Amino acid sequence: MNPQTPEDLAAPPVSRQFSVKQRQRAREFLTRLYALRRTVRFYPTEHPAVAQTIEDLLEVLVRFHDEGVDVPITFYEDELLLGDQLLAEDSLLFDQLIRDMTSIGVGTFTFKKGLDGDEVARFAKILGLDPETTEKRGGIGKLMEDAKLPHIEVSTVTVLHNKLSPGDGRKAARAAYNDAVDLLRELDHMIRSKHTLDVPRIKASARDLVDNIVANRPAMLELSGLKDYDEYTFYHSVNVAILALSLGSLISTEHRFLTSLSIGALLHDIGKMMVPAEILNKPGPLTSEEWAQIRRHPLFGAEHAALTAGLDKAAIVILFEHHMRFDLSGYPHQEILQKQHLGSRIVAVADAYDAMTSKRSYSSARLQDEAIRVLVENAGTALDPSLVRLFIGMLGAYPPRSVVRLSSGEIAIVVQASAHDVLLPRVRVIADAHGAMLEPLDVDLFDSVQAAGRTVTECLDPSGMNVQVADFM
Repeated sequence: MNPQTPEDLAAPPVSRQFSVKQRQRAREFLTRLYALRRTVRFYPTEHPAVAQTIEDLLEVLVRFHDEGVDVPITFYEDELLLGDQLLAEDSLLFDQLIRDMTSIGVGTFTFKKGLDGDEVARFAKILGLDPETTEKRGGIGKLMEDAKLPHIEVSTVTVLHNKLSPGDGRKAARAAYNDAVDLLRELDHMIRSKHTLDVPRIKASARDLVDNIVANRPAMLELSGLKDYDEYTFYHSVNVAILALSLGSLISTEHRFLTSLSIGALLHDIGKMMVPAEILNKPGPLTSEEWAQIRRHPLFGAEHAALTAGLDKAAIVILFEHHMRFDLSGYPHQEILQKQHLGSRIVAVADAYDAMTSKRSYSSARLQDEAIRVLVENAGTALDPSLVRLFIGMLGAYPPRSVVRLSSGEIAIVVQASAHDVLLPRVRVIADAHGAMLEPLDVDLFDSVQAAGRTVTECLDPSGMNVQVADFM
């Protein structure tokens, strides 16, 4: 029972290759393992239902053992491996089992020849424990050792329980943002040099964004307005991922859904990396031929992703559909019309907002409140109206990082949307009515005492005001 690092699990030692038949049988084994965990959580171990699931699990293990092989099953992040062979489809099907096992610190279970029903029964009592109980009793390794299970080995991983202070949360959010931008730079190099995409790197960055959104959505939304004209595609893709995940997390916090959404959002524009730079960065109007190439980027991206082993299908669908429009009048054109995937509709809203508020070679950036109005105008045609409403409720009519004029004449920066009124965000006042800079003062406009009658009257363009928003965030 040796502790393993994630790196150890990512690259297991060389082992025998399992046959196609054995890999297919692994699904039957996983079904029965999951059934045993569920059964012992509902019934006492003496119950006939538990006895039956123990017998079922042992029966499929004996078939492996009769063929002279032990059964090593590894749970690594969101993937399952039989030995060192990835079980791609099973990784999707048994997502809950993976999370259950990693939550109690299991890296690998190895079921060895000689196993009998009594030993599986002792194992079942441990298998059904929750993470808190497992930790209180010394961890999965100690429990397995105390239960005397000579034919079942476990390799453990450390389960971290991070409790971040607000300051640490902002640092973690910024680190996740910077890492994602670095990822996009790397992907651009990989695609242009015709190298295979680094899937583990993509998944790690995508999960990091998910973890930070779930832990501290406001801190991530503060970063979603970061822009870089010279690296528009990279910053745009990360901003879209943050906005899409923030919106998606209001619908579901299911980890598989958010991870697929994160990957799809991060990669949604990789097809543009296959379009000549002179077209992407052309300052004037595009010719019809150039526009046709731009319109093919969802297809380019989806095709490239589909040929990359390890990227799940939901993420690839987002790459293909994000410009298809809610009314299906967009591109690529579908012969058989079917509703956009939820992830595609979420990314479409985030993509539209960030694109409108970014300066590009052929257009200037819109002010944030104007972009919100355009989203509303396109609800029901280009964009899902329900998602637009949810998005505006999340960001407010004046999204974070907006520079605004208050009814008092003061200048402020929006820090966070109000959960109660989209028109009354929390702001940071930075200048008086005459433009003189002040010591920054946070004011919750929804709080009548703090607001003292102040409301937002309009968004302002910081570029003409000598204001660097980042200096005040």
